[in-house]
Amino acid sequence: MKKMTKPGNSYTAIRLAFILAMVIMLTGKASAAWYRFDRTAQPTFKEEIIISSGETQKNVLAFGSRVVVEGRVEESVVAFGGEITVSGEVGQSVVGFGSRVIIKSTAAIKEDLVVMGGTLEKEPGCTIGKDTVYIPTSGKFISEIFRKGIFFPLGAFFLALKLISLFFGILLTIFVAGIFPRQVYFAAEKIRTDFWPVLGTGFLAMIIYASLIILSSLLIFLIIGIPLLFMFLFAGIILKVFGGTAFSCFFGESFLKALGVKKMPHIIWIAVTGLVIVTFLGLIPVIGLIFSLVVSLTGWGVAIRTRFGTLDNWFARNQG
Repeated sequence: MKKMTKPGNSYTAIRLAFILAMVIMLTGKASAAWYRFDRTAQPTFKEEIIISSGETQKNVLAFGSRVVVEGRVEESVVAFGGEITVSGEVGQSVVGFGSRVIIKSTAAIKEDLVVMGGTLEKEPGCTIGKDTVYIPTSGKFISEIFRKGIFFPLGAFFLALKLISLFFGILLTIFVAGIFPRQVYFAAEKIRTDFWPVLGTGFLAMIIYASLIILSSLLIFLIIGIPLLFMFLFAGIILKVFGGTAFSCFFGESFLKALGVKKMPHIIWIAVTGLVIVTFLGLIPVIGLIFSLVVSLTGWGVAIRTRFGTLDNWFARNQG
């Protein structure tokens, strides 16, 4: 792993969490689902996005596209796959996930340059206002992961699903951690101090939940079966979202501490950092499946055991 930053700058890890959240800022800031951009600023798939010299655009968010910035982007350029070529000006950051990123000598990026996977070609003379973070991964390695996968050939379809899942996961994480920061942090600490009881609670809860889903499915032909099924499904979503946010907070904080970060950012960015790392760890064949199962069981367990971060041990209180 290569990492190019200013000497002694451990703050880079925190900056990276903020940069990852920019994916959300590009799409969730307006009242609609996406920013009110012109056509080329909408999320695009498999087409060229060219900001010509003298042209200005607010943001660029692309999936598998070729992005060329010769003019000016007011805020950020974020791409999943594809290629980014910058010879003009970017007002904030350039972020590529599995992309080929080319920074020309005339390019001026006001904040950060982040490339996670893919390749980076940076010509002498370009201007990067803050940090450059480059985590290279060979194209062969990525293709093997997404081709072989865990159970069946994954391909581009699975990759797209994982990216979409990550996107909405970040949205939900920001929402839950922002609205219930104290409860999320409390639940995350219980994972740290009572991991095995939490995991056991999640295991039992998952067995009971699966039984209830099967029972309600068998009753689907009766009037009572339909509302029961929807009620259980809704309950499962609530448990997964809160528990997943708590686990992401726990994992993100552990990761930042391991990097030697002394002053932690806001809990939102801790959780977002953890979510991104957990998602990519889950892509590892076989081990990733086991890890994802542990994450799910732990999330369910801590949500139930702490009653969504409001009690130290719900069962102990009930027994008393």
